[in-house]
Amino acid sequence: MTAAGCFLDVLEAAGIDTFFGLPGSTEAPLLEAIRGRDVRYVLALHEGVAVSMADGYARVGGRPSAVGLHTSVGTLNGLSQMMNALRDGSPVLVTAGHKDRAVLSDEGFCALPELLAAVRAVTKWAHQSLSADAVAADLAHAIRVATAPPPGPAYLAVPEDLLGADTSTGAEAAAAVVSAPVVAAVPAPESVRAAVDRLLAAERPVLVVGSAARQAWPEVEELSRRCGLAVLHAQFSDLADLPLPTTSPSYLGMYGEDRGVLEGCDLVVAAGCRVFYPFSDAQRPRLPEGAALVHLHDDPAEIGRVVRADVGLLGDVRAGLAAMVAEVAGRPVDEERVGRRAAHVGALFERRQEAKAAERAAAAGASPLRIEELAGVLGEVLPEDAVIVDEGVRSSRPLLRHLPLGPGQRLLRSSGGALGWGTPAAVGAKLAAPGRPVVAVIGDGSFQFSLQAIWSAVQSGAAVTVLVLDNGGYLAVKRAIEGHLGVPHDPRRHPGTEIMGIDHADLARGYGARGLSVTDAESLRKAVTDGLGGDRATVVHVPVAQVRP
Repeated sequence: MTAAGCFLDVLEAAGIDTFFGLPGSTEAPLLEAIRGRDVRYVLALHEGVAVSMADGYARVGGRPSAVGLHTSVGTLNGLSQMMNALRDGSPVLVTAGHKDRAVLSDEGFCALPELLAAVRAVTKWAHQSLSADAVAADLAHAIRVATAPPPGPAYLAVPEDLLGADTSTGAEAAAAVVSAPVVAAVPAPESVRAAVDRLLAAERPVLVVGSAARQAWPEVEELSRRCGLAVLHAQFSDLADLPLPTTSPSYLGMYGEDRGVLEGCDLVVAAGCRVFYPFSDAQRPRLPEGAALVHLHDDPAEIGRVVRADVGLLGDVRAGLAAMVAEVAGRPVDEERVGRRAAHVGALFERRQEAKAAERAAAAGASPLRIEELAGVLGEVLPEDAVIVDEGVRSSRPLLRHLPLGPGQRLLRSSGGALGWGTPAAVGAKLAAPGRPVVAVIGDGSFQFSLQAIWSAVQSGAAVTVLVLDNGGYLAVKRAIEGHLGVPHDPRRHPGTEIMGIDHADLARGYGARGLSVTDAESLRKAVTDGLGGDRATVVHVPVAQVRP
């Protein structure tokens, strides 16, 4: 068997049956080997699209995904989306068919001696195979690294002369991928006891959950109920996977969104999030003055990284929260204190609901459509198992504030900062879970980074619905300029901020998708409903009002 055949044996042993890619001539041995296997090859038209599709596939599929790029140049094209995968903890196996060793040794065409150094900056591990016999074992190790807590992308380059060479070492390496399930690491008992001591003694504690708590909502809900906790999600710069339903009566939005929620707060319990991960120094989230911090995370480098943790808990986030619940259940609880907390949370929840209702009333019937009304429409038509992929950028805050999400629904984002992730991630999500409805909400600027993903969606039968929110340009840039000038609004035109003359719906039709434009809530409702019930990708262009600071 060739090393390429062993390569596929390892993928099969790891349960990977879909391979995303944008190949070149160096991948010929692997492509020929794939032709004779039961492997779905999903072709992309840009390397960033390929990596992002694999990212969305891994997140929704709950298993590692694989993507193949072409030599150094293809790898570099995919680099920014590898950074997204690293920041978001997505177990993506990135491979590259490299030039043969003779070309590499002469620094010939596409050779780049510093390639692995560049890739190591945005992956957990990067390596180039040195022999045909090593390919299968290298790939197996890459999969183990990608899936080990905390998960993230791993990279392996294989020269083309090695891919096509004969080897007999694949079986052992393939078997090595399949190992006993990893038992979730529980934080040390003394740390759990110390955290609960703080929690039960505090007067106004809040629980902040991040992406690593994505599977822990039952534990979050139980801890909140027993202790009368307000529950917040991490700020957008650290949110890749919304870990809780927004319909919960203990949920009070994003950390720092409402200053009143943190008024009098004397303890922050942070679970599965970085504390605090700034977008900019001016917008840096802060620990309330005088408040203590309990920080639970599965990555020791994150605990106390920016803000000193009074109690640090290292371990699986869900297991850690479960341990805290069990510790609370075994202690006498001051019911009067818990009652005061719960009453305070209830009053904040009612105030939040009233404020949102007033915002939706003010937005109703506006032209262009406002995000508050758009979110309401989505809340009405999205099925209870829908996956929502958000790359609305400036529209994301009002979208999440007004979009009701139940326990069976899921919202994915990216915290890496590389635009163009959303549309291909939605395609990958749909391929991983073809029975689930997938809706992407994408800014017009972000859509143009990776609209080629629509072609991949059509060709692979991924019937995603993509809403392109058109606010006329790069609004985040315009708002930054206004911030620099110190004014709330500047009506003048500024360079680098306007995106004009693009027919987004027509571009979608050119790739074979359904493409249409809507301008009001009723038309949007019908377009999304039809898209969810359709058998091919649908792109809905929606002119929207510019979101004010």
